[in-house]
Amino acid sequence: MYLAELRGKLSQNIERMEDVLTSNVFSFFKYSNREVFLRRFLNELGFDVSPGDVNEAQFVFWPRFDDNTEPDLIIVVGRYYLLVEAKYFSGFAGETAKTKAQLLREIEGGELDARNQNKEFWFLAVTADHYIKEYNFRDVPQNARNRFKWINWQKVSAFLYKILESDINIRGEEIAFARDLYDLLDKKSLRDFQGIDPLIVIDSNLNIHDVIFFDPRSARFRGDFIGFEQSLTVEKKISTIGTTIFRDGRKRKFEFENKKGKLTPFEKQIFIKEG
Repeated sequence: MYLAELRGKLSQNIERMEDVLTSNVFSFFKYSNREVFLRRFLNELGFDVSPGDVNEAQFVFWPRFDDNTEPDLIIVVGRYYLLVEAKYFSGFAGETAKTKAQLLREIEGGELDARNQNKEFWFLAVTADHYIKEYNFRDVPQNARNRFKWINWQKVSAFLYKILESDINIRGEEIAFARDLYDLLDKKSLRDFQGIDPLIVIDSNLNIHDVIFFDPRSARFRGDFIGFEQSLTVEKKISTIGTTIFRDGRKRKFEFENKKGKLTPFEKQIFIKEG
């Protein structure tokens, strides 16, 4: 699916589906080297999991609770029960006359399932927002706030970039797999600017230069206007006129006359009111 989407072989309707994005991202964590990717990613989110925990982790995509509520993903790893609800373009469904709000239903169903498995419940929301929008999570009960985490897809791409730029010894197939996912997130504009420091590597001392900007006077070809004094070849330096030159609105252009003396200021109205 990665390559088909990267090459533009899927319709825009499919590319915009959050289920496809969820499958692409979290299937990567399921099938890639879990000690390198899944464990490190969960550690970044604050979940303390061991290599053995991630290797035995269970991924359940789109499970269904007794009330037919269907979260996107449940990851059972170590002592944790992680319920993942991911959004791309759509929002979370609110309360209706017949059903509770989506987040409330998923949290209640997930908490019950976690207790049955003797696991610690956590709710993980994933959106495409650049910052958390609190109003999206007003339906999260107060007693569940301490077991709620929000991330965005951009955090996933930043994590992948850090792994790809590191010196971690992983197989070439793993690198290619991670690179494809990173490129896919980039194609979807789900990559934030991380600052200059992560993007450059300085191996040695920088060379100091007195001038670092382009000098137009030494260029053979240039397209930008750099001013009359530098662009015109004149023996005598151009002098500035101390008085203001006004345009006479009755003439199509202002003509200079080769006369001695100062210009006579134009005292009549010089602005034209249209309409």
